[in-house]
Amino acid sequence: MQVLAGDIGGTKTLVAICEVSPPDGRTGAVSVEVLVSKRYDSRKFPGIAALCRAFAAEVARPIPRSAGFGVAGPVANDRSQTTNLPWIVDAKDLAQALGIESVGLANDFQALAVGIPAVKAADLVSVNEGVRDPKGPWAVIGAGTGLGEAIATLGASGEREVVATEGGHASFAPRTELEIGVLRFLMQRYDHVSWERVLSGEGLVNLAEALSHLTGVKPAEEVGEKIAHDRGNAPAAITAAAVAGDPLCRQVVELFCKLYGAEAGNLALKTLATGGVYVAGGIAPKILDFMTDGRCRAAFVDKGRMRPMLERMPVQIVLDTRAGLLGAATLAAREAQLTPQTRSNPSTRASHDT
Repeated sequence: MQVLAGDIGGTKTLVAICEVSPPDGRTGAVSVEVLVSKRYDSRKFPGIAALCRAFAAEVARPIPRSAGFGVAGPVANDRSQTTNLPWIVDAKDLAQALGIESVGLANDFQALAVGIPAVKAADLVSVNEGVRDPKGPWAVIGAGTGLGEAIATLGASGEREVVATEGGHASFAPRTELEIGVLRFLMQRYDHVSWERVLSGEGLVNLAEALSHLTGVKPAEEVGEKIAHDRGNAPAAITAAAVAGDPLCRQVVELFCKLYGAEAGNLALKTLATGGVYVAGGIAPKILDFMTDGRCRAAFVDKGRMRPMLERMPVQIVLDTRAGLLGAATLAAREAQLTPQTRSNPSTRASHDT
């Protein structure tokens, strides 16, 4: 079936018309084909309905009867106040405004987790081979603007049911003297130093400042200017400088990958992720050579007596940055299959929305 799908961010929104095929009877994998898509500046629109109508007009295609959206913000009772936009997204109101039958709504990271089965094998890069239990839980972690973490378990229907968490805000746990120094540096800045303070775009900047303070090594001039005057673009400058060989920035990205592996290992232990660990988000694909050079894996398995268990857990990096969109399309297809009575009662749909 054709559906409308959207990945709503505080800055950019990706919207598309997708073809969703039924789950594969053998593997359970969902096939989602993006037929046409456009990216928009979210702030130029008063709400998602206006953006969707503009998209439909631009691509000269009618809006499908079912839609799904991943929203950068908490979702409760099919309603969300977006975190960095003055939008209130209500599934029922949006369906009425667009003149369609149903709208599925989920937090953007939940939608990303739902979209993983639709990601093609070529867009998955292994960090640890392991042995996958097809019925085991997944752990999903993704560093980008923030740090998202989720769990996906296999439900009675055979579909993955996503449990959202706020694990990115759990307390950062250093493991080495250098990491303890980073924690002490950041404690002067934040009342609570979470994993998100070191594993995110802003986390790259925090690590650069901390390591410069601890080692006395200054970043490249351009990077220093970005950190001082343009922090929003500083993460990209840091990763680019690391690839180019800048000593401090290289150390920053190497430490970032170690910390990524360490926290992915923490999440894997807490969820017994025998079905695999998926590393998503926008940063990992940009530093792929660093993520796959062994540092991330070494930190992932470095859990003492639990090392053999972690060595058996597959870890893969998701390269497809449209995974959130694929998940939104999957949500739309699920919503379309619900009866009107079930759709009007959010409590009966928890397995799809959580």
